[in-house]
Amino acid sequence: MKRKVHVISIQEEYLDIISKQLIEVLGDRIEIYSITIKSLKMDMILPGDIVILSKGILKGITRPFIPASCPIIIGKREINIVNTKELIILPDGQNILVVNDTIEQSKETAFSLENIYFEHTYFVDDGVNPIPENIDFIVTPGEKQLVPEHFTNVIDIGPRILSFQTFLELSNLIDEHNDKLHLMNRYMKSQISLAKEFIHDLGGKRKDTRELVELYNPDIPPVKTSSSILTDDKINSITSKIDKHGFLEESIKILELYERGKRQFQSYGRLKVKQMLEDSGFTLSEQQIRIRLEVLQELGLLLARQGRGGTTITTVGEKFLEVQRGK
Repeated sequence: MKRKVHVISIQEEYLDIISKQLIEVLGDRIEIYSITIKSLKMDMILPGDIVILSKGILKGITRPFIPASCPIIIGKREINIVNTKELIILPDGQNILVVNDTIEQSKETAFSLENIYFEHTYFVDDGVNPIPENIDFIVTPGEKQLVPEHFTNVIDIGPRILSFQTFLELSNLIDEHNDKLHLMNRYMKSQISLAKEFIHDLGGKRKDTRELVELYNPDIPPVKTSSSILTDDKINSITSKIDKHGFLEESIKILELYERGKRQFQSYGRLKVKQMLEDSGFTLSEQQIRIRLEVLQELGLLLARQGRGGTTITTVGEKFLEVQRGK
């Protein structure tokens, strides 16, 4: 029987990320219930359930909603090392300014980076210590909007994820005889899966970062990525390609199903999609569904991920749906 795990966070976006990661690592052993602070209600969490809080500061405000018998884990954050390829090829001795949404988060990120890429010197704008004028790069974990557009030497390493230590603590609660090597392999899989989704959603923005690194290593070819910005021409191109196959209406319905699944942190196999389509009046074979999914993936509207994370709608897919609904 799967153990119920409730994940509580302030930010819905971060809740989405760590819920996906939990599915990737322990999806066969736990049932995940994702809750934002504003939607937390009495009797949602039952005695014996496990609770993961995204921050220690939430412990006080959530205590009335959590039965005394529930173990509580404070989720520790760590950078996703798979997203730090640009840092690997930087020359030693760079001065790097770390920018995050709070001073505390910036310091945590800088500490993580320093433990991994010790060849560089890291600075945080804490309002106390001066920042040197000769900053070589600015590194941010998914908070690029906090960096003035004037700066072009910015490396976005993507949002931080749950640390392996957090998963080890959770796994011990589920099974005290857990296999650490097995858990580590799954954790690494989750890093790769989330990094793939991050790069896909970034689209052309990733290329800008790559060009910075090419100044130091011109032999590395630029990464070719498609822009996540949907221009009228791109919308027409996507619509035309789907329509060419003769299943525009069905494709929109499929995207809507995956959009709903993303919001509910659910993944669907082809049989489930087939059933849901039939409930909506679309009768398709598994083979027909497979073809439609492949086309949507090729167009960047869906992202097929390995493991229990399953297929999910991309940012481009969500924007495409918005445009179609507005017609």
